[in-house]
Amino acid sequence: MATPYERARSKPYSETFRCPGGALCLDFCNSGEGGHPREEEWIASYGDVVDWLDAAGAISRKHAAALRAAAERSPEAARKAWSRAIGLREALTRVLLAKSGAHAPADEDLRLIEKEYARTAPCARLVPSEQGFRWTLDAQDTELDAALRPVLESAVALMTSERMARVRRCGNSTCYWLFLDETKNRSRRWCEMASCGNLMKVRRHRERHRRA
Repeated sequence: MATPYERARSKPYSETFRCPGGALCLDFCNSGEGGHPREEEWIASYGDVVDWLDAAGAISRKHAAALRAAAERSPEAARKAWSRAIGLREALTRVLLAKSGAHAPADEDLRLIEKEYARTAPCARLVPSEQGFRWTLDAQDTELDAALRPVLESAVALMTSERMARVRRCGNSTCYWLFLDETKNRSRRWCEMASCGNLMKVRRHRERHRRA
């Protein structure tokens, strides 16, 4: 059986799974471009939102199919739900980039996250877990807003925990990918060493030669 990543490889947004950010909400932010325009929007429809969540393992394939069917029955509602998803992604990205750079996030972005969290609250269910209890998505809920709940739960859990202090932006000035720095000495600088890390090494090497 194909893994979620293998199912998503043909999609433009599969790039977001090449270097996982360490939390679902960070991966979702990385499907954008840090608030800057991208030549091609990777998540261009409500169906893409559902496909992305399916590929990330955030919802079951059965639930994904039910949400796609609901979107086909209500295309205008699906378009609005997609628009809110992109708005949430951009607001969340701005908040996390601000905090990672020791800046104050915009109040309107925080209020938008609050609003969407409250909007999707009826889609959540409290279930037992090994540690106690956890929130999960109601797999029977075909409300289109249900698709945003896993991202919002991930975001709020991260933002209200000590792990927030480990959120970093890639050290490449042209890259806006976010990740959790899980190293003991908090020394991770790049979203991915094979891409941005090597690119910055080459730049520094050339700069040293120019100075010499």
